[in-house]
Amino acid sequence: MHVPEFLFRVHRSALLPALDAVIEAVDQRATIPILGNILLVPKGSELTLRATDLAIEVETSCELLEAASGSGLTVAGSGLRDIVKNLPENAEVVFSPGAFPDQVRIQSGRSRFSLLTLPEKDFPLIGDKVSGSNLQLEIAPLIDAFMRVLYAIREDKTRNYLSGAFLHPHDSTRISVVGCDGHNLAASRVEAGAEVAFPPVIVPIRTVKAVKKLFGDSKGRADVTISDAMIRIALNGVTLVSKLVDGIFPDYARVIPPRTNHAAVASVATFKAAVSRVCLVAGDLEKDTIKLQLAPGSLKVSMNTTAGEEAAEDMPVDYSGEPVEVGFNGRYLTAMLSSVGTQDVEMHLSDAVTPGLFRPTIDRDEQFVLMPRRL
Repeated sequence: MHVPEFLFRVHRSALLPALDAVIEAVDQRATIPILGNILLVPKGSELTLRATDLAIEVETSCELLEAASGSGLTVAGSGLRDIVKNLPENAEVVFSPGAFPDQVRIQSGRSRFSLLTLPEKDFPLIGDKVSGSNLQLEIAPLIDAFMRVLYAIREDKTRNYLSGAFLHPHDSTRISVVGCDGHNLAASRVEAGAEVAFPPVIVPIRTVKAVKKLFGDSKGRADVTISDAMIRIALNGVTLVSKLVDGIFPDYARVIPPRTNHAAVASVATFKAAVSRVCLVAGDLEKDTIKLQLAPGSLKVSMNTTAGEEAAEDMPVDYSGEPVEVGFNGRYLTAMLSSVGTQDVEMHLSDAVTPGLFRPTIDRDEQFVLMPRRL
């Protein structure tokens, strides 16, 4: 096959950020070679870049040094990014036909590379299949909600419906973002700023992380399209398309316990530090349980390990209810406290068998639930 007759020049400072974005969708262990490639298409003053592993797709563009046009081509994503990354910061990069078919020549200063190519026509697309409910959402609150619930999500091959963040309209103007792995539950609400209506969906954990990587430094309202099977998020010239998890999320509201009449309020930093210190004696955090003993004005954090070691620490809390004892997994408790975005945390602990409810103390519509462990 003959390499397309094209030529374009681009500055490293423009090309590298674009490559860093689309590399998120490159299949690094592709058994289908073209899924390890990035599609490059010059058109006018811009170069469009796209990558997909058939689960997610990322597209963006960068400015060319001079107008160009012609057929696109695909090259190995990791190899191209490594080349561009190692060029001088002020480098200009020239792409031109290679000496042999199915090759592209890349030159910058005295550096020259020849990479194998695959034809544009063989490159798969999933982004053109998205159609559904359209939303305009502030990206920063959405990412914040994703990060708050991320600790409660993990890959689960037997219960794939738990392997992602559950999104659904909470009411006419708010969206609920929920994570649940059977041990932890985290829910955060996002103000949409307008009326919202879309089918409940489960966003894969990999996509949640990709949203943070691609848009974590961005501000503004993103164009979000949600269908039964796919989601598309576009902002500042970057478009992420992802397949959704095929499954039905459990009725998580049944797991959230009611608030108690007397909530305990504690410093997040003090509480987290106490848990971390007590866990130092744990031989196996999956077996050794953190015990919380709540009494008026104080909270005792302790652990008696299966090996016979123990640790305890007392800390002040604002509490005036009846004494309560409950056990939790220390690792889950620490992860939950790391997701609380306020200086203090409000705790609703009823007894040793009821899940614990934890909430921020001010101005955040969030809930964190921990399943208790036998003491």
